[in-house]
Amino acid sequence: MSNTQKKNVPELRFPGFEGEWEEKSISSFLKESKIKGSNGSHAKKLTVKLWGKGVVPKKETFKGSDNTQYYKRKAGQLMYGKLDFLNCAFGIVPDSLNNYESTIDSPSFDFINGDSKFLLERIKLKSFYKKFGDIANGSRKAKRINQDTFLSLPVFAPKYDEQLRIGEFFSKLDRQIELQEQKLELLQQQKKGYMQKIFSQELRFKDENGEDYPDWKEKKLGDITEQSMYGIGASATRFDSKNIYIRITDIDEKSRKLNYQNLTTPDELNNKYKLKRNDILFARTGASTGKSYIHKEEKDIYNYYFAGFLIKFEIDEQNNPLFIYQFTLTSKYNKWVKVMSVRSGQPGINSEEYAKLPLVLPNKLEQQKIAEFLDRFDQQIELEKQKIEILQQQKKGLLQSMFI
Repeated sequence: MSNTQKKNVPELRFPGFEGEWEEKSISSFLKESKIKGSNGSHAKKLTVKLWGKGVVPKKETFKGSDNTQYYKRKAGQLMYGKLDFLNCAFGIVPDSLNNYESTIDSPSFDFINGDSKFLLERIKLKSFYKKFGDIANGSRKAKRINQDTFLSLPVFAPKYDEQLRIGEFFSKLDRQIELQEQKLELLQQQKKGYMQKIFSQELRFKDENGEDYPDWKEKKLGDITEQSMYGIGASATRFDSKNIYIRITDIDEKSRKLNYQNLTTPDELNNKYKLKRNDILFARTGASTGKSYIHKEEKDIYNYYFAGFLIKFEIDEQNNPLFIYQFTLTSKYNKWVKVMSVRSGQPGINSEEYAKLPLVLPNKLEQQKIAEFLDRFDQQIELEKQKIEILQQQKKGLLQSMFI
């Protein structure tokens, strides 16, 4: 690839391509398709996901109105969501969804010129959908980009051969990301399968002599904890570079790790609420009730304090905290949370109720083997996530450099 400083050319370009890119309207690439389909009660429906995540089958809990007209969408067509233009709702219909249908709120277009992958990547850039989203029609809460407006929007594009080269390049990069995501999904499914077998005792570990460990025993969380306590009722202030305030929103929903992107500091510092390694936190109210976190941070330069909507449990020395935490990631635990959190208002579980959490525990040695086994999965999963993030950041940088 080469760099250039000419007007109307990208910063980064494949060798052998010269000349300025031309400004063209979307209509020079696309033509709207309006093949009438069935009504809302019979249509096999599809939808366009936000943030460029593609076109997928639509999951509905109701059939829809018999009076709603649906239109057939063909594989290879480009679609967008009128109401979610500002949220990058763009995608191309995959072969598997050929002849699926949508309403006029998700129009489709045939390609009449140009490379489909090139155009899709161009309009998925924030510099396109955020800039032109401001001209959307409708109220503030329901802005729409209609088909005529969309087709009139301008983009800069090179000649077809260069479009094709760029499109092929990003298709290969997307395939690399997709394969990495599949690898991650496989690891996650493998861990899930092992957890089901381990916590149902279908799969047991052996001791160093190849003998079975003792039978598991029924306990409650309160039986194996030194103490439990609610967090500090402090306000979050600007991060002071030393003291970290952990609120439920600071814990990543999927990885259950602390998010270091938007750190804050409590306006009150009290060592009583400072976390120690292997402390386990539980969310006690709202939609996050049941969400768990184990404090494994080893960054000694920080102090960690936990907020009032969290409850801390310290596991006693006869048990392995990581084993207990891994149990809180199981479907059995989630079912217990769903039952226990039912309230007349918003969901919630208090410390006394958490203390009644039923557990079936092996001895500490087997707990440790299980915890280490599952933690290795978590470490590998985190590594694969980092690889995906690196690829996505590489793509983001290349998109910014290879388009105008």
